[in-house]
Amino acid sequence: MARPPYWIAANGKTCQVFAGNDLGSATCYGEVIVQDCYDIFKWSKDLNPSVIVDIGANVGMFSKLCSLLFPDADIYAYEPNPMALSWLEQNAKMTNIKVFPYAVTDRTGVVMLDTKSDSTNGQIGAEGNLPVNCISASEVASGRKIDLLKMDCEGSEWSIFQNTELLKRTQNFCMEYHLFDKQTIQELQELIERSGHRIVRISPQENWQSTVGILWSTQL
Repeated sequence: MARPPYWIAANGKTCQVFAGNDLGSATCYGEVIVQDCYDIFKWSKDLNPSVIVDIGANVGMFSKLCSLLFPDADIYAYEPNPMALSWLEQNAKMTNIKVFPYAVTDRTGVVMLDTKSDSTNGQIGAEGNLPVNCISASEVASGRKIDLLKMDCEGSEWSIFQNTELLKRTQNFCMEYHLFDKQTIQELQELIERSGHRIVRISPQENWQSTVGILWSTQL
């Protein structure tokens, strides 16, 4: 059973965001809209983007907020999890959001997505239970220059960053990072900086013992 719709207010406008009755959607709304974890309200004072990319769009909280803040921008939303995709497609109706049902990795093909948990989140890995199509980072937004890129892809960022192309054509970047298998924040910084970006701020989430957090960078 679906919960009542969430509401977003920005630029003097309000809209509904539809999502399932799961903890992941409630958490996403709290973090992205209420807490503004990506600082998008702050960024909106200085940015006038033409192209916005949302990798790991989930049900579309971030994309929907951007559609209110930046009504003239082209918003590309990528989400492979069918549990989230149905809500994302509903939330994209009558907006400037273009939905792409793909995972983003370092290559084009098929990957395994773990959807066994009762959540709209999903992690790519060998133990996944659902094959989903994926595209390479170089194909994102049809190769266009990106003014703002947001990423929350449950660890797939490590694969995406193996190719520097995506960040090299991105001006502003924010992400929820994930450290697995002894990965370090220093290694992540090096991957981002080799793409010509400068780290602006890193904010670990205390309740995750610094293995998850938010990172912001901008092109040099």
